[in-house]
Amino acid sequence: MQQLLRDLRRIDGLIVEEDRPLAPLTTMKVGGKAGCLLKPTSLSALEGLLNYLGGRQIPYKVLGNGSNLIVSDKGIGVVVCLSKLKKIYTISKRGLYVEAGCTLSGLLSWCVKNGYSGIEPLAGIPGSLGGALFMNAGANGVSIGDFVESLCVTTGDGSQWININKGFFSYRKSSIPSGGLISAARFRLASSSRKANAMDSGAAVMRSVHPSYILNNIKETMKKRVSSQPLGRPSAGCVFRNPSSRISAWSLIASCGLQGTRIRDAQVSEKHANFIVNLGKASSHDILSLIGLVKKRVWEETGVYLREEVVVWNNEKQNL
Repeated sequence: MQQLLRDLRRIDGLIVEEDRPLAPLTTMKVGGKAGCLLKPTSLSALEGLLNYLGGRQIPYKVLGNGSNLIVSDKGIGVVVCLSKLKKIYTISKRGLYVEAGCTLSGLLSWCVKNGYSGIEPLAGIPGSLGGALFMNAGANGVSIGDFVESLCVTTGDGSQWININKGFFSYRKSSIPSGGLISAARFRLASSSRKANAMDSGAAVMRSVHPSYILNNIKETMKKRVSSQPLGRPSAGCVFRNPSSRISAWSLIASCGLQGTRIRDAQVSEKHANFIVNLGKASSHDILSLIGLVKKRVWEETGVYLREEVVVWNNEKQNL
């Protein structure tokens, strides 16, 4: 491990942290330590890091804003954190460049400041852009992938831009090439003086409108979230994928009488059945046990097998 750390500290623009607790870096607030937490501060630093790790076949996990994630209590060996890659700027009158470490709230703030509407239905999702794109995060009939023109995918061999074709994004899924890491994206912008709701046209572009219009949309979205989701407790967002467009996971869980069910401090939310919340001292093991219990009961009572939407890091700390 010490030789690994010495080598990594030679990479220009790379912040290296040893034995970094991961629980504070996740929205669920559980998990062990990262033996080595690595934060590239530029795309070139990320390329150098992935080249080093790939050349030595060192496994790693990628961390954005820590939402939609449950980290093992036993910890993880190497974690690449993209939180320092958060540049955002227009590249033309029709394009917007955003790095993967930018949070969705940060992107929304830019949209308010610059007067672009379209992604307001995603307000309140606590993730980073990279994770949101990887899972094609969505809400209220809008998904983040709807707006993307191209993605920058980085590997140990460098970075390349790929154009997004129809079918690249699907429900909570993207077709990122194996071994690739989303490092940035280009979004479509369309200037228009008409104060129309961009979602009316299929949410393919972000449209120019007055900032007050965007703020009102965000307020309405957040009002709905606060009334229906347990935002006051640590969680990883929706735990399970909806089985189909006609059947929601939360309705199946609620129909089985599982709301409020607890394993120690892990609880199926009483406010939204597809959320599991940390009441204070839950462990990753508690949460995963509760997920297993919910899946078992729903299968036994409805015949539907629920699949997780959350990502689980469950490997033990590697010996490096």
